[in-house]
Amino acid sequence: MTRKKARSIPVALQSGIEHTRPMPENRDSSPSNALPATEESTGATASPQRRIIKNVSTLMVGRALNAPMALLHTSLAIRLLGAYDFGLVVLLYAFARTLADIVTFQSWQTVLNFGGNALAAEDRSGFHRIIRFSFTLDAISGTVGMGMGIAIAMLGRRWLGWPDSLSVLGPLYCVSVPFMASATPTGILRLFDQYKLISAQSIVATVVRLAGTLFLWVTHGSLTGMTIVWITADVMAATILNLFAVRQLAKARLLSGIFKIRITLRNDLFHGQMGKSFPGIWQFAITTNINTTLTLAFSHIGTLIIGGMIGPVSASYYRIGSQIAAGIAKPAILVQSTLYPEMTRLWIARETGSLYALALRAALAAGALGSALLAAAWLLGGPILKLVIGAHGTDALPVTLWLLAAEVIAIWGLPLEPLLFTMRRIRAVIVARSVDALLYLPLLVVTLGWYGLNGAGPAILAATVFLVLMQLGFVLRMKDRVSSSPDSQTME
Repeated sequence: MTRKKARSIPVALQSGIEHTRPMPENRDSSPSNALPATEESTGATASPQRRIIKNVSTLMVGRALNAPMALLHTSLAIRLLGAYDFGLVVLLYAFARTLADIVTFQSWQTVLNFGGNALAAEDRSGFHRIIRFSFTLDAISGTVGMGMGIAIAMLGRRWLGWPDSLSVLGPLYCVSVPFMASATPTGILRLFDQYKLISAQSIVATVVRLAGTLFLWVTHGSLTGMTIVWITADVMAATILNLFAVRQLAKARLLSGIFKIRITLRNDLFHGQMGKSFPGIWQFAITTNINTTLTLAFSHIGTLIIGGMIGPVSASYYRIGSQIAAGIAKPAILVQSTLYPEMTRLWIARETGSLYALALRAALAAGALGSALLAAAWLLGGPILKLVIGAHGTDALPVTLWLLAAEVIAIWGLPLEPLLFTMRRIRAVIVARSVDALLYLPLLVVTLGWYGLNGAGPAILAATVFLVLMQLGFVLRMKDRVSSSPDSQTME
């Protein structure tokens, strides 16, 4: 289905702060629909590259604070509980996170794509409907995920390989699922370029876990206490994120009237009005959910498989290795979270040449940085693991290095998936993820059976290389198609 030709992007999408422009002729120009005027940002005319560098730098501040606190928390927790019980906490988190990612619609992407279009057209009513739609999807999916989790934890504990000590803690941890499934606030903050708030919020969960672990250390806490600390961390992080998003909407004078609707939310959700007003929105929301579910194969589902096949201790080592690998590679990975909004802006403005150039520069810059970090990890990985885990730190070193190598390969291809999403080539994203998951999960089971924990690394590296090559093929194919028909912005 072909979208209407996008108009020039207002300052709202260039700098995250709204600016008054004449209303489009085909829109309702009543005061209730017009966007308010606010002070123009000094960064309104900044290039995408400069905004990306600025936003990555901002996020890095949060990561610079977050990484040492996370490692300290992990080190204290594994010494307090032991590798086995800490592995149980990791399995509970992976289970809840898996459920949250399966049910969530990744509504932050819907906010960026369709909410961004509404702001570009200066359509306040349409923007409000997108936000209500996204928040409602978050609430429904989170509730469904919590119910599913409680049922599975109560009835399928043996199938999951959980011990009796998780008979109560398993269902209890599922209370955190609705808070993990909240994605709309992230989309709002990214849309308005509020990376300072995202950076500040990113350390909330780690601060709560560290403070809770210190308290448990003093009071000789148990597995139950640590589980409650982790649940509290997820609840607090989501609460702060929502407060930041509401504050930003109020600051932009977009909060007033957000709950006053001409077309009821029920009609939007269940009577097809949303799809008629915003063609492709349901398909986009559903397919981004499917893509996230498939992405789980590389993260939390892998952790659950490792825990079920070779035990909680291996799951805890895999979690620590993943945490360290992701932490070392994070400076490059952060480029992706800032890249998506910039790609969306260029796509709405129909600047496809600049879009491809931005993707190429991002891949080269992030890939070079990621490769340098991989080299550093060969020297620092062992000492860091011994510091965090103790004498058995070297047990997690091989899988950590494999995981970091996979992260670096993914970094080289990091613009590919956002580029496909931006161009609404959703089918290509799903096909690539589906085929890759079908390769990775059986390969993981086989390599774990052959080599134990050390088999997890080669499996994820091979799958990551395969995924990046598939995505690159789709991007090259779609680039030729879009270049030959620049007015075609269809959902595939």
